[in-house]
Amino acid sequence: MLDFTAVVAGPYCTRLMADLGADVLKIEPVEGELMRHAPPLRAGTSALFSQLNAGKRSLALDLKQPAAIDLVHQLLPHYDVVVENYSPGVMARCGLDYPALSALRPDLVMCSISGFGQTGPDAHKPAFAPIVHAWSGFDSVTLGYQNQPGPPLNMGLPVADNLAAVQAFGAIMAALYHRAMTGTGQYIDISMYDTMLASMQKDFQQMQYPEGRDRRYGPLTTCDGHVLVMVLTPRQFEALADCIEQPHLKIDPRFASTTARLGHYAVLMALLGTWCAGQPTAEVVARLEAAGVPVSPYRDLSAALHDRQLAHRQMLTTVVDTAGPLTMPDSPFQFSATTAAVRPGVPELGAEGEAVLTRELGLTAAAIAGLRVDGVLGGVIQDPAG
Repeated sequence: MLDFTAVVAGPYCTRLMADLGADVLKIEPVEGELMRHAPPLRAGTSALFSQLNAGKRSLALDLKQPAAIDLVHQLLPHYDVVVENYSPGVMARCGLDYPALSALRPDLVMCSISGFGQTGPDAHKPAFAPIVHAWSGFDSVTLGYQNQPGPPLNMGLPVADNLAAVQAFGAIMAALYHRAMTGTGQYIDISMYDTMLASMQKDFQQMQYPEGRDRRYGPLTTCDGHVLVMVLTPRQFEALADCIEQPHLKIDPRFASTTARLGHYAVLMALLGTWCAGQPTAEVVARLEAAGVPVSPYRDLSAALHDRQLAHRQMLTTVVDTAGPLTMPDSPFQFSATTAAVRPGVPELGAEGEAVLTRELGLTAAAIAGLRVDGVLGGVIQDPAG
C-alpha cells in the first residue's frame, strides 16, 4: 500500500491495514508530514505520530519534482492500494490521481479521504475535523444534549477523522474483495462530512420528526463523585426499582411500558439521582452492578493503563520510536484464526527510502545519491552495513 496521508484520518486508516499485515509505504514530504511535529513530544519525537504510523515504512519525496512522480509510477506495480487525503485536486495536479494511476495499473484500488468529497460545490472547502463537526451539525447536536444552553463546546475527540478512517478501511477491504472476485480495481471517495451525517442516526430522524429530547445520558451526583446509569430494558427497570427500594415504580403508569419509560426518562433519572445523592460512588456502582443495571463511574483515561479488562485482552502494547519505548493501544481486531497487532517499530523520516529504491526499483547508489543532491529524495541516510 502506498500511503500519501497525513494528520489523523488517513494515517489511522492505513495503520489499521498495517496491523493486519499490509506492507504500508508512507510517502512523506522531505520535511516530514505534519504530525511528526505535533505534541505530545518525547525527546523531539511525536508520540501521536508514532501511534498513528507504527508498523509502516517511510519514503520521503518532493512530489513537486517530476522525478519524484516518476519514482511513484515505477513503484506502483509493487503495491495494490493507494490511499491519500490531500485536498481534492492535489493528486491530479501531481499526475497521481486515479485516472493516471489506473492507466498504469488497471486493478488498482485507490481511496481518497477529504472533508467534503472529491466533487460538488463544496469539495474544495478547506477542512479539518473541527470544521466538519461544526458544519455537519454534530456540534449543535452535542450542545442540545447539555443541560445548560450556551455557545458551542470546544472540540474534544476528532470524531470525524476517526469515523472517516474506519469507513475508508472498510471500503478498501470491500474493494479488495471485489477485485479478488472480478480482477477489477476501483476508486473510493470518502467524505468526512458524509461520514458524520451517517453517524447521527437518531438525531437526523428526530430533526425531521421532532418530539423533543427523549432522554439524556449524563452524570448523576453521588456524595463523592458522579456515575452514569442507563436503564432501557424492562428487566433493568424492574431491577432498578427494587435496588433503590421503590418497587411501586413498577406499577406507575409513567413507567408501565418501554415507550412510557423512555418518554419519562428524565423523571426516572431524577428519582434515581435522589437515591444516588446520599451514597458514595463505590456503593452506588456495587449495588447497581449486582442488580444487573448498567452503571459506570466517571474514570480518567489514565485508568486504562491498569485496567484488568484491557490487560486480559492484551490491548496495550509497546512500540519503539526514536525516543524509546512507547505504550499504546494494540489493534482492536481480535480474530480466532488470524493475527492483528500493532507492529513494534515506527519509521524515521525516509528511513526505508534507499532500500525501497534499491530493492524494488533497482536504482544504483549513485542514482540515489543524485536524487538526494537534487532534493527529490529526503530522510535519513541509511548505514550501508544495515
